Amino acid sequence: MTASMIPTSRSTTLRELSPVIHWAQPHNRTPAFKWSRRIYDFQLLYVKHGELRATIEGETPLKVRAGSLLILPPWRHHRIEVLTEPCAELLGVHFDFFDTAETAHSILVDEGAPNAELLSHIPFLHDKPIFTELLFNTVSPRIITLLENVIQEWNDRQQGYEVICKGLMVHLITLLLRHQSERRGLSHPKYEQQLLQLAEEIRSDFSRKWTSVEMAKYLRVHEDYMSRQFKAMMGIGPNKFVQSVRHQEAKRLLRETDQTIESISAAIGYEDFHYFSRIFRRWEGMSAMQFRKLSRMI
Repeated sequence: MTASMIPTSRSTTLRELSPVIHWAQPHNRTPAFKWSRRIYDFQLLYVKHGELRATIEGETPLKVRAGSLLILPPWRHHRIEVLTEPCAELLGVHFDFFDTAETAHSILVDEGAPNAELLSHIPFLHDKPIFTELLFNTVSPRIITLLENVIQEWNDRQQGYEVICKGLMVHLITLLLRHQSERRGLSHPKYEQQLLQLAEEIRSDFSRKWTSVEMAKYLRVHEDYMSRQFKAMMGIGPNKFVQSVRHQEAKRLLRETDQTIESISAAIGYEDFHYFSRIFRRWEGMSAMQFRKLSRMI
């Protein structure tokens, strides 16, 4: 890397952030597809289903499981491999933190003729890069919904979509910073692996009747301590995490199948259909039936 191609740092505050979207899409990738590249901007890559291996220049290779969010920074070379058959289901958003770069150029670096003027600035808050972590092992349903809304707005291109996308991204970035701060201040590294295993178990067996007592057994600690460690690590409490995993599966079944809402409720682990309906509306802001109708109109 030449000095001229190092992205410029820029001291800023949250109020000064002005994100602009360069590309935003849901997409599926098979193991045959591999990224090996540099980019001019930042990318958020959320794994809805499947698993990836990410090798980012200067970092230890990362396993990016379903429910994880990866941040790919500008210029640093990265290689992304899909590890699951038949494919991984992803949400991708390329963006710049400041509304200064041209949006008409390629987001991919031509290494034969790189252009330093196109590199996004790296925001620094309190003399540190805005994100000190590149992998969030899990994120709250609010962040997933914000990503989905950004993608929908950017693709629909209705009047004022740029302003809406900017507001959604500021909200999303702020929630990620809260998660990062909570984890740094509270989580105990001793329990990191057990918590990741617990989260993976919940994702693969979401219909199981998960209790705080059962989840605490993974750490061999008291329920209250488990709950604090889980929230510090994952950015969301264990019971809400179970709800969020079930909610994502419910949305998938509503979009992709003709199962009744009652059968979907039972399939994801809710014995009381009316309770499921209340939880779904709380997470999504609309009923399950309204969500199904809307998802099929888009």
